[in-house]
Amino acid sequence: MFEMLIGYIVALFIFQPLNVCIHEAGHAAFARVFGGKVEKIEVGIGDPLFTVGKYIQVNKVFFMMGMLRYDNKLDQNRHKIRLSFVALGGVLFNLLSIAGLIIFKVYTNHHHFLDGYFFGFTAVLMISALIPVTYSTGYDSDGKWLADIWKR
Repeated sequence: MFEMLIGYIVALFIFQPLNVCIHEAGHAAFARVFGGKVEKIEVGIGDPLFTVGKYIQVNKVFFMMGMLRYDNKLDQNRHKIRLSFVALGGVLFNLLSIAGLIIFKVYTNHHHFLDGYFFGFTAVLMISALIPVTYSTGYDSDGKWLADIWKR
């Protein structure tokens, strides 16, 4: 029971912000590939807590959500496929992180009780990002963003 409690605490306060960073880095990578200028990656919601380097801002509620702020130079109607890659970039990077951990586990015979928490929290983040909703913060999920791209 104590191990499970530790697992959830580590997952919530370490894995979840890490997953959000990986997720937002995926959006940022595709935005840059397609000509966007990354202004800031925010991890969490609320007031700023601290910054890491020039581009990453960690907010007070750092285990919830994230946001990429970038200058989008892509025409909304002419570049639907490129915008779709930007919208799906977060989930794709999360999938890569899972694949990377699986490969690491296979080749090193590494087994740790926290691995399952990483997989679980990453899967929940990916699924919730793809559900087309507008959050209470007013921002759209990746799924809603993707649906809006293809409605035009």
